[in-house]
Amino acid sequence: MCFFKDKIRTNMVIPVFRGSKGEDLEVFLREYKRACIGTGLRIVMEWLNFLPEFLEGTTSFWFGRQIEELKGSWIDIIKALMKEFFVKNVY
Repeated sequence: MCFFKDKIRTNMVIPVFRGSKGEDLEVFLREYKRACIGTGLRIVMEWLNFLPEFLEGTTSFWFGRQIEELKGSWIDIIKALMKEFFVKNVY
């Protein structure tokens, strides 16, 4: 298990993101960034390095299929996640 997950468990709760129906990617990303900052990870590359630890199921498989250049950029991977898993609420 990764140190980051252990540290978060003792200080705050952060969910994993599976890409399932009803999950909100924007909420997950907001909580993930808040947890990163709250545990002292303030560099975006650190956020990127730990992101796969919090992706499960469909999103973990999706992440594994992405090219390395995409995995090396926080902005690019977030854009790709949004394109793949963001569901706009239509009322």
